[in-house]
Amino acid sequence: MRTPLVVVGLLALGVCLMANPLYLPVAVGEPDPAYTHTVQPAGEGAPVGPESPIDPDAGNDSDAVVAYADLSPDARAAFDRARDSPEGGFGVEDPDERVDSLSYPVEPTPGDGLLIVEHEGERYEFWTRTVEREPGGVVAQRALLQPVAFLGGFLAVLAGVALGLRGRLGED
Repeated sequence: MRTPLVVVGLLALGVCLMANPLYLPVAVGEPDPAYTHTVQPAGEGAPVGPESPIDPDAGNDSDAVVAYADLSPDARAAFDRARDSPEGGFGVEDPDERVDSLSYPVEPTPGDGLLIVEHEGERYEFWTRTVEREPGGVVAQRALLQPVAFLGGFLAVLAGVALGLRGRLGED
């Protein structure tokens, strides 16, 4: 009589543990934002092209096309630092290190986090954005707890099936 109850319990436990991506990770803190600055040449291979609302060949009448000289000194320094960086950009974590004259949206749009900067006859895309990183506890849940719980659930289902089959085969 106890064997069917144990089988059902193992199967239920296994299914709950295997379904852990539905309820894990549990938020254990606020997202940790970082503020990125990226510069890349504007051209055919860049996201700005014929299908974009910004036409890199258009005149300076577009809101998102800015002459390098028109940038604030802090924005010029950030532009130069991102352009000269081997990675094509840099990030800061402290909100006080952001440039006040630039916006940092989560999803940049032309004129808001994406500027076309004309500098020395070349046009560059200057992206500024906020990247929300998950807290360390959530990363640990995703990397350790979820796989271990899934594996434990899979093993519990296997044990329940094996116990159920052993009980049936033993009765025959």
